[in-house]
Amino acid sequence: MIRIKEIAKLANVAPSTVSKALNNRLDISETTRRDIIRIARQHHYYPLKSHGTHKSKTKENIGIIFSREENSLSTNPFYSCVLESIERELNINNYNLVLTTVGNNSRFFLPKMVHENNVDGIILLGAFCNKLFAGLKKVKLPIVFVDPQNSNVSYSKIIIENDQGAYLATKYLIDAGHRRIAFISGDLSRNSFKQRYDGYLKALQNHRIDIDQKIICCGGLEDGYALAHKLLQSEKVTAIFVANDINAMHVYRAVFDLGLRIPQDISVVGFDDIAMARYAIPPLTTIHVYKDVMGSFAVRTLLKYIQDGIEVPVTTIIPVKLIERESVMNPKAGRVEIQ
Repeated sequence: MIRIKEIAKLANVAPSTVSKALNNRLDISETTRRDIIRIARQHHYYPLKSHGTHKSKTKENIGIIFSREENSLSTNPFYSCVLESIERELNINNYNLVLTTVGNNSRFFLPKMVHENNVDGIILLGAFCNKLFAGLKKVKLPIVFVDPQNSNVSYSKIIIENDQGAYLATKYLIDAGHRRIAFISGDLSRNSFKQRYDGYLKALQNHRIDIDQKIICCGGLEDGYALAHKLLQSEKVTAIFVANDINAMHVYRAVFDLGLRIPQDISVVGFDDIAMARYAIPPLTTIHVYKDVMGSFAVRTLLKYIQDGIEVPVTTIIPVKLIERESVMNPKAGRVEIQ
């Protein structure tokens, strides 16, 4: 079998870096880690096949519980990307994925795979009802949350730099000359939307722009059409920051149905950078979320617990960046008034 020193030579890194990659340490780059894992597997060196007794007792199954809200997982462009990265990372580490979806009104609060003790740990995607969360608290399994509804969960969690992303989006609109910037979002009871709302407010406050509650519209994950349609008929705004890209697509339709143009009449910025954002007409300026990194870090955090038996909760914050496309322009170009 190939040795760590030989892997290091092939990867052009130090042996200590190889050790970090094979042990799922978080302090090396994702590109370097994947390159090392690829070389190790090509030479039949499997990083997580421990010779200790702890690993030999594992089932090598990881449970994924997805909270189905308005869309199924297959039609949710955000979480489907996160799941793809989870699956890829589990495959690299020779673990199986066991997936179940639950609704917020599920009668059975703990999935079968948990009841029957078929998994070594659980990754939870999305917002969960209180009863399911209470049931999971009783489970003696390592758990990692991805984008949890409540930031106060007492488990490890992978979260997005939501407030900073929203600040960047709003500031971008301000720098483009906008002052009447509306906010459209899902329900603020969800932590990610509340943080994005806070970032929006902070940007306005830092630029001494008055906050107008009449142009702050919150509802469901896909209520953007109704919210934008009502807003644009009753209030004069030049831009809308939409707290998720799915809603932004609905905002686009409302704008067009009212005879307005993007960006000539209304500028729009989204959040998440789902695939359809780049294919929208015009392509949507948005905040990019590293969805693949979220899934990868969730797996690596969970496997670290399983290997070491240490369950000290850690919070991993995934940074974001602004992707500039074609949905924003200076409002002084003129607007078409709604009749």
